[in-house]
Amino acid sequence: MQNKPNRLWIPVLLLGWCFDFLFWKHTPGISFAVFAVLTLAAGFILLWQDGIRPAKWTLALVPLILFFAAFTFIRLEPLTAFLTHALTLLLMAILAATFRGGRWISYSLSDFFAKFLDLTGSIIIRPLAFSAEARNLKRAAANGETQKAPSRVWPVVRGILIAIPVVAFFAALLSAADMVFAQRMQDFVELFRLENLPEYIFRAIYIAILAYLLAGVYLHAAARSSDEKLLGLEKPLVPRFLGFTEAAIVLGSVI
Repeated sequence: MQNKPNRLWIPVLLLGWCFDFLFWKHTPGISFAVFAVLTLAAGFILLWQDGIRPAKWTLALVPLILFFAAFTFIRLEPLTAFLTHALTLLLMAILAATFRGGRWISYSLSDFFAKFLDLTGSIIIRPLAFSAEARNLKRAAANGETQKAPSRVWPVVRGILIAIPVVAFFAALLSAADMVFAQRMQDFVELFRLENLPEYIFRAIYIAILAYLLAGVYLHAAARSSDEKLLGLEKPLVPRFLGFTEAAIVLGSVI
C-alpha cells in the first residue's frame, strides 16, 4: 500500500463519511450493524488487494461478529444492547489483531492484553509512519525519473472551474421553470450558510479522526497481526480458570 497510499486513505475517508451519514442526527438502530459490515468488507478488500490473506481461525470470527452486530438492532434492551455493541467491537479488535496469525483461540489473558496494547499503539502511530514511508517512496521514485510526468491536478481544476458557471446557469433556468426544483435548490444553498460552518467543521474533524483510526487498524492487520510467539505459552502469566465451554454458556445465557 505504500506505493499507492490513496488505496488506503480514500476507503477510510469514505468509511468516515458513511459513519457521519449513518449516525449524525439519527438513532443508531441498524446503522451500527451496517457500519460494522462496511468496515469489515473494506478491510478484507484492502488487505486482499495487497496480497494479505486471513488465517483460517480469523475467518471464524466473521460470523460471530455478524451475529452480535445483528443483535444490536434485534434486541433493544439496554443491557443486551450494550453487551452486543461491546462484543461486536471486541471481536473486531481481535480479528484485526490476529488477522494473519489466527491463533486467538489459544490466547491466554496476557496474550489478549499484549495484543490490544499493540493494536492501540498501531492505531496511534502507524498511520503517521505509513504516510512518511509513502512520501519517501514517492520522493525516491521522483528522483529516479528522468522526465517529470504531467500533473493530473490542473486539468481537474480547470474542468471544475468551467463546469461551475454552466451548472449554475442551467440550475437557474430550471429553478425558474419548476417550483419543486427551486425548493430543492434552496435547500441545497442553505447547506452553505455560515451558521452551519461550525457544525461542518466539527463533522469534518471527527470524520478525519475516524479515518485515521481505521487506517491504523488496517495497517496493523497488514503488518503486525502475525502470531510469532504467544506469551505464557508454557506457563501462563495469569492462570486460566474458564474454558471456552464455560464462557459460551455464560454468554449465551446473557443474550
